[in-house]
Amino acid sequence: MYNKDIENDEELNFLEEEFTKVKINTIDIINNNIKDKPEHNIINNNKSDDIIDVWTHIFNFLSYDGINEKIITSNDIKNAGKTWKGSKSQFEPRLLCKQDTFEKRPEIFKKNNLCILSIKNGTYLLTKTNIYYMLNDEMNSNMVDIIKLKKNNNSLLLKIGNSEMTNIDNLRYSGLFEQIDYLNETIIYGPVLNGRHRCSFTTKLNNKEIKILGSQYETDSCFESENKILLIEGKSGNNKSFNIRQLYYPYRAIYDNIKDKKQIIILYINVDKNNIIHIWSFKFIIPDELTSIKCILYKKYKLIN
Repeated sequence: MYNKDIENDEELNFLEEEFTKVKINTIDIINNNIKDKPEHNIINNNKSDDIIDVWTHIFNFLSYDGINEKIITSNDIKNAGKTWKGSKSQFEPRLLCKQDTFEKRPEIFKKNNLCILSIKNGTYLLTKTNIYYMLNDEMNSNMVDIIKLKKNNNSLLLKIGNSEMTNIDNLRYSGLFEQIDYLNETIIYGPVLNGRHRCSFTTKLNNKEIKILGSQYETDSCFESENKILLIEGKSGNNKSFNIRQLYYPYRAIYDNIKDKKQIIILYINVDKNNIIHIWSFKFIIPDELTSIKCILYKKYKLIN
C-alpha cells in the first residue's frame, strides 16, 4: 500500500494496521449476517429447486409445521411472496397448487406426506389423505397384450398434430369408444362439456366431509350414448400417477345432474413415448367419496394405418 502523499514509514504502518482491522471486522459482519438469515433467503440458482424453496418459504411464513391438515388461500401465498428474498420466483397460486402427479409434488410435501386439493376458487386444503392414483401396477404388467387398432384415414384433419385431443379424436373415429369394452352403443352426442367449468358438492376424505364450492375443473372429452356417458381425461408421456380430482370433479358434476339415469364410464388415456395407448377404465364405488376410485379395466392399443 503506497500513497505519494504519505512519506513517513510509521504513518504508513499505522494506516495498514487500521485497514486490516476494518477489513477483518467487515468480513465478520458479513459472515454473521449470512448465519442469521433464514434458509429461504439464500439464493438458489438451481431452477428445478425453486418451487421447493418457494413452498418451504410459504410454510415458514404461515408457521405451518405440516403435522395437521390446513386450509390456505391465494392471499396467503401472495402475502408470503412479498417477504421472499431468494431467487426470482412467481408466487402464482394457480401454478404452485397445480400438482398433477404424486411424484412431482414439492419436496416439503413429500417429507410431510401432504397433498393439496382445491376446495374453492382461491382456497386449498393441505391434507394427509392420498389423492393420487398410482398407474405403475397396470403399466408394468406383461400380461396385457397390445391391441392393434385400425386408424380412420378418411379424414384429412385427423392426420394433423399429435396432441392429447388429437389422440382422443383418432380413437373416437376408429370406433374404439363404441366397442363392447366401453360404451357398447352408438355415440349420439359429443364431444360435449369440453373446456373449463365450476362445480360444488360435498365429498369425503377419510370419513371427513369436505365441501367443494365453485372449484374449477376441465374435461378433455365427453360422449353420450343412449344409456351411458363416457368421460375422458387424456395425457401424454410416461406418467406414473395422476391426481384423482382430475376425474372426480367432472364425474361429480355429471353424477349430481343425472344421478342413475345413465351409467358413467370414466377413462384415463395416456399415450407413452412409444405411441402405445394405455387406457384405464375407472369407477367410483362410493359416488360421494373421492378416494373410492377403482380400476375395472386396463388395455393397451396401438393405432395402425
